[in-house]
Amino acid sequence: MEDNEKSFDALVRHLQPGRRILVQTHDFPDFDAIAAAYGLYCLFETYGLTSYIIYGEEIQGFSLGETIRTLSIPVHRIKDFALEPQDQIILVDSCPGNKNVTVVPDLTIVGVIDHHPLPPVPLQALYWDVRSHYGSCSTLIYEYFAASSFQPTKNAATVLLMGIMMDTNYLTRGVSQADLDAFSALYFRADWISGNYLLNNSLSVHNVPIFREGLEHLRVYKGFCFTFISKETDADTIAVMADDYLRFHEVAFSVVAGLNQGEIKISVRSEDPGLAASKVVRRALHGIGYGGGHNHMGGGTVSLTKYLGPDDLYERFRAAIDHYIHEVTL
Repeated sequence: MEDNEKSFDALVRHLQPGRRILVQTHDFPDFDAIAAAYGLYCLFETYGLTSYIIYGEEIQGFSLGETIRTLSIPVHRIKDFALEPQDQIILVDSCPGNKNVTVVPDLTIVGVIDHHPLPPVPLQALYWDVRSHYGSCSTLIYEYFAASSFQPTKNAATVLLMGIMMDTNYLTRGVSQADLDAFSALYFRADWISGNYLLNNSLSVHNVPIFREGLEHLRVYKGFCFTFISKETDADTIAVMADDYLRFHEVAFSVVAGLNQGEIKISVRSEDPGLAASKVVRRALHGIGYGGGHNHMGGGTVSLTKYLGPDDLYERFRAAIDHYIHEVTL
């Protein structure tokens, strides 16, 4: 991690010629992960290098799936992709050592490009570019374009802009000057009318029973709200709900948990500078699951074998919040 040039050219110098390049996101990629991976894929293409975008589990959410289809973004689920022993991996919007990244045995992790805080014990890689003060990994990839002699295509600019907008909640959270500069440059190259349409059409009337259940079960405590969805839902809907609950003037920290494919998925949002979402979710899930993220947003997963019900989960988050509130007031 001592290396100190952070650029696309520096990344390329670490690659082995003649070996396939795999650009890997975290297991359930969101807009920012797909955008950063696609931007990197396009940069490799301009350099005459072939790469493949891979992910571990599933694309969730109508809006992201429709974006991938509409803009013809070539993505591959790892279990459906024929890996080769000489493949080399670049992780984007994710870090080796985090539990939300599938580790592909025996393949070399050449590079890590991310904007999340590093895990306590990251795995090894040859090239690191981790900028945890950025609101979006897409911003980092835009800067690779800006430092090269190439401009992103309209599709690439559109997807990168969508990644920035989603991870910063339309430039309202965790925004750095770099995010604003990237937004300004990409906006005039992108098809933002199409991008905005795709982002805004993320829900379905089939979500109404989920929203109703969330409101019926909502608990509020010291500016913290919690709800649990017993119906099968997707991570995208849970995240939308966590964002929306911050609209209540009594709420500065929201937690939404729900059943998703045999696990409990959790989305966390914070507007309280004294309560970092990533710290709270890690403390709350210690011993039963895992989580992480940023100060303003985070997420986690609990296996059903360790899940003791919504009351236990609520108490865990309440205790974690009390711990950090007490820590701040000491």
